[in-house]
Amino acid sequence: MKLVAFAIALSIAIQMDAAAEPSKPLHPKYPVIEGNYRMTEDWSVTLDQKYNRRIEDGNLVIWRPGFTIWTIVWNAKEGETPEQRLKHLKEGISDKATDVTEEKEGKVLKLSYRLNEASDDKRQPAFYGFAVGPAGHVQISIYFDDAKELAKAQRIFKSLTPVEPKKEPAPKPGSPEK
Repeated sequence: MKLVAFAIALSIAIQMDAAAEPSKPLHPKYPVIEGNYRMTEDWSVTLDQKYNRRIEDGNLVIWRPGFTIWTIVWNAKEGETPEQRLKHLKEGISDKATDVTEEKEGKVLKLSYRLNEASDDKRQPAFYGFAVGPAGHVQISIYFDDAKELAKAQRIFKSLTPVEPKKEPAPKPGSPEK
């Protein structure tokens, strides 16, 4: 009798878990990415699970049901320092922004904030961020439906990393240069 009761309780718990976090499939017609993903020559991001990827209006869109990341990568302006770029970006954020955070991670300056925008869906206040490095900056907007996903959005933003440029091997002495 105890085994039957345990099996019923376990079955109910599994069903409740499944109902709390329904499994929503990715879009089958778009590429799937996960893990350390090199977005451009200069930037990579770490994704904790599988996402679809597409380019829309020149922006990289990484998404799964209920969670969307819009990404734009900008090259540095000639002669502009990362500190100058960050100052300029900070001046442009909405005065309605909340949870504004600035930090420095190695050579990368980061600015993030949340913004509650009017929408017809159930999304949470958006998470916005800028990661500024020597070669330029990443502008990221993350939209999600479940408030628990904020921590995931923050982890993804924190994972933005400049990538060392690929270097061509130096020609060996006496060999013709390309």
